[in-house]
Amino acid sequence: MHNATDTLLLRAANDDLAAHAIVANLHRAIQQRMDRDSQAHGRFSRAYIAELFDIGRTISAQCRPHHVDSDWITARRAWLDAVLRDHPLDRGDARLTAARHAADGFLLRACVLGCDATPDAATERVRDALIAMTRPAR
Repeated sequence: MHNATDTLLLRAANDDLAAHAIVANLHRAIQQRMDRDSQAHGRFSRAYIAELFDIGRTISAQCRPHHVDSDWITARRAWLDAVLRDHPLDRGDARLTAARHAADGFLLRACVLGCDATPDAATERVRDALIAMTRPAR
């Protein structure tokens, strides 16, 4: 390293790679859930919600707002936009979008407050209600 700028650039590149690796792992986990779901309507949103809740319930105490950084947010947003292009019904349905946004909020809350912030029974009820929103209306 020649100077502080080189060090900062290397650190930024590593942070960007880490953010993309986290998103790739998220994608694989969601795809595995989707592969087990036979109902087409809302399949991506159900998998997304379930995965974010599982992550949020097991998140380590080291995750704090500074760990939810701009690299991760940018990589996740780009991934989500790309995935939703492949799932136009999920992208265009307001109920599915609202349910996904609520799951995003749950995960961010877990990052800020830790996994003990919400009791398991309450967490499961919220997750189940959001997943119910992904089912076709009767």
